[in-house]
Amino acid sequence: MNEPRSRGRLTILIVEDAAVVRNLMVGVLAREKYRVLEADSAAEALEVSDSFDGAIHLLITDHTLKTMTGRQVAEKIRQSRPSLNVLHMSGYPIEMVVQEGGLISGAEFLAKPFLPKDLVEKVNQMLGTPGMGMSGSLLVIEF
Repeated sequence: MNEPRSRGRLTILIVEDAAVVRNLMVGVLAREKYRVLEADSAAEALEVSDSFDGAIHLLITDHTLKTMTGRQVAEKIRQSRPSLNVLHMSGYPIEMVVQEGGLISGAEFLAKPFLPKDLVEKVNQMLGTPGMGMSGSLLVIEF
């Protein structure tokens, strides 16, 4: 039987232009012992990915950014990190996201608003890490 992956060795890049939402997500995932990188724009996400020497295991990106979509960000980062897992999130319904270019192949989707425990459960599921029993009632909202 395989050992569960250690969260402290897994790196997540969050791309979210709403500072309040991004900061909350960073805090939630850091408390869960993930290494968290953050970017407030598509351009910054590409810079962070290019300058980070280690593996990035998961990209969590808002679908609607100022200069490009989350899918476009994921496609660009996957050029140099082909095994990157991607989680798209949006306050728009999935149907609208699909109309605007959809999700990158193999990606998952998390609808806003969501609870911190929903974020943690989705990340754990995507990265194959066991849950730590997080509970929470704080709501992440879209601004």
